[in-house]
Amino acid sequence: MKFWSSYIIKCLGWKEEPKGIAKIMSICMLIVIATIFLPTSITQTLIGKFIIYTSIVVFFILLLFELLRRVFNKIKSTKNLK
Repeated sequence: MKFWSSYIIKCLGWKEEPKGIAKIMSICMLIVIATIFLPTSITQTLIGKFIIYTSIVVFFILLLFELLRRVFNKIKSTKNLK
C-alpha cells in the first residue's frame, strides 16, 4: 500500500498525493506531528532535536517561497494586462 493512500493520511485531510514542494512540506509537517507520539527520550536527543527543528525551518522556508512566488506571479500577470 502506498503511503499517501493510507487511512491515517486520508483522515488528516489529504485527498490525493501532493506533488513537488507540497510533498516536502507534508513530510515536514508529519515529522513534527509524529513527535507528539514519540517518547521524550527520543525527541530530547541531539539528533531528534536536529530533525524536528530542521523540519520546521524547511517547512517555513518553503511556505515563504511559495507565497512569494504567488505574489510575484500575480504582479507579473497584472503588468501584462496593461
